[in-house]
Amino acid sequence: MDSHYSPQFLQERKEELLRQKAELEQELQQIARFDTSSGSWAALQPDYESGSAEDESENGDESEALQEHQAQVADLEKSLNEVDNALAKFASGSYGRCEVSGDWIDEDRLKAYPAARTCT
Repeated sequence: MDSHYSPQFLQERKEELLRQKAELEQELQQIARFDTSSGSWAALQPDYESGSAEDESENGDESEALQEHQAQVADLEKSLNEVDNALAKFASGSYGRCEVSGDWIDEDRLKAYPAARTCT
């Protein structure tokens, strides 16, 4: 499939997506581990001072922090999946095609959000 975009434009978008992928993976590795059996990321329990007296307040704080990590992991994983999807479209020659209309996505939209899947 022929592309609507110049080779330079496509190369710049691909490089940006690869940079984003590396950053997202680095962020995920700091707060999660990849679970090969499920194919997804699992949030790590935040580190707390060892040897401190455990009380209900501390347990609540730990639970809240884990929930925050889980939400962060979910957001980062969603972004990573979008980037991976966009990179896969380069291989199939469909990068830049709107998944709804089939039209070409505007270059300005792809510059602002290289993983865009739709025209708007």
